[in-house]
Amino acid sequence: MGKRRTIGELARQLPDGAWRADYGACVQQRLMSRRIGPIALAALSIVALACAVGLFLLLYAASVHAFLPDSDGATPVLEANAMMHGHPLLSGWAISLDSFWLVDTVWYMLAIVLVGIHPFLMHAVPALIGTLVVILGVVIATDERRGAAALAAGGVVVAVLGLPSHAWANFFLRGPWHIGTALWALIAFYALRKPRFGWGFAVAVVFLTAGMLGDLQMAAIGVGPLFIAGLFAMARQRQLKAGTVQVAAALGSAALWEIVRRITKAIGAFSIAPANPHAGFHQMLINVRHGLHEATLLLGTGSSYYGLGGAPSGLSDVHIVSVVVVGLAAAAAVVALVWGILAGRETVVASAEESGWRLDDMLVLAAMGGFAAYCFLAFNADPTFARYLITPLIFLTILAGRMVGRIVSQGNLGVIGRLAAGLGLAVAGCYGAVVAFELNQPAPVQPVGALASFLESHGLTRGLGAYWTASIVTVQSSDKVIVRPVVTHDGRVYRYTRNSASYWYGGSFQFLVYDTALPFGGVDSTTAAATFGRPARTYTVNGIYKVLVWPKPIRVATKS
Repeated sequence: MGKRRTIGELARQLPDGAWRADYGACVQQRLMSRRIGPIALAALSIVALACAVGLFLLLYAASVHAFLPDSDGATPVLEANAMMHGHPLLSGWAISLDSFWLVDTVWYMLAIVLVGIHPFLMHAVPALIGTLVVILGVVIATDERRGAAALAAGGVVVAVLGLPSHAWANFFLRGPWHIGTALWALIAFYALRKPRFGWGFAVAVVFLTAGMLGDLQMAAIGVGPLFIAGLFAMARQRQLKAGTVQVAAALGSAALWEIVRRITKAIGAFSIAPANPHAGFHQMLINVRHGLHEATLLLGTGSSYYGLGGAPSGLSDVHIVSVVVVGLAAAAAVVALVWGILAGRETVVASAEESGWRLDDMLVLAAMGGFAAYCFLAFNADPTFARYLITPLIFLTILAGRMVGRIVSQGNLGVIGRLAAGLGLAVAGCYGAVVAFELNQPAPVQPVGALASFLESHGLTRGLGAYWTASIVTVQSSDKVIVRPVVTHDGRVYRYTRNSASYWYGGSFQFLVYDTALPFGGVDSTTAAATFGRPARTYTVNGIYKVLVWPKPIRVATKS
């Protein structure tokens, strides 16, 4: 074997005057030439696996303490169960544009294979998806980074995404709120970090297509940004081939989506329920300002209506560091993008790895697309619309990690670097303390659990219910008590034609249940009696649930 070259020898082989500019490349080549032995590799793999499992358990615990799942969280469990039992295309289902078919349902199917339908899946699967987002985020943030630079880049991602504040846990760990879609987009971006046709291109097209088939948010956070990033790459390098792969992947996934959608529709796939209204122009302008404010709350600052999860306000205020770092990274990426287009150069920084500026462009454009989706879709001030801000914050956090890693990689920062490292560790410690306060609080008790137990103990195993009481009972009871969602029209009860399957309503039912504290769709004792006649018995469970039971089986129709 040849003698291993030193950094100096590598530098002397370069043209005169070039060694300074390429010193970083020499160092990287030297470091990458070191091989890891099989024992060390096995040890590192075990450590990495242990860290991943630990992160999952942390996120799962944070999820359990942050919120109670509802029927929206139960729906993908029922979708996955249907796909496994003769309905892979969800035939007969009416679902919104974000059906999450081939996105979140993939993970729920895997979970059901392992443990069956169980209420803990509504926490465990979103926690798993969140864990994968953090892991992939670290991989993207540390791309082409080693040593201290990699630790700094990955540390930003783990601290911001993996040590969730109460507000962040409420959205990041609640399924299915587009986090799985963001994961698919990140896979596509990373696969296209190098502008080549090949396996990376095929992987990107497949995941982008699957994402759009299950959630049209992918058009805003994946396909559209990728197409624009390709055009901007052409402008940066002043040649068409520079962005051909990205543009082709975006157009190819859009074409494949249309083909698959038409084929599946022709052979009986699920139908799309009427879309929700969108914001008017004036509301969109309000959403720009309101969205920026909501983003700071989601990153952990302040209390507002999200609460602090038991953490002291002063400790939660430390999350302002996340706001500053993420905000500066977003601004720097936009400046670099604009400058690169105008000047016809890749980047303004000294380290100009091709995958670097390409990933930066895709991430910042995806964040812009996600924010634009929020402005368009949030038609009022309902705080739950903040779910559309989670994906742009994921992209910007990963971008921030990349920026921090790039700064550290530029050279020895001396005292400033040591102070920044100390500050970073202190901030991460504060974030960890916030999570500890959250986990020290009693986990909220699911009231639907008592309702499911009551129904099962009384032999009431098949019924109807208002949406927010229906699907959640079915999953909470592990499918032992089946409750199908209904709504009213002209004072009578009909099938709820959203997030439901037509074959659910073919048989008869024993009872109807609704939540008096959370009325929905006009379902109550009056409309139930008008549809099915006077019930024989009425029960009150937990002080809020009304259970109406009839002396003979009842049936429900679909409104024509």
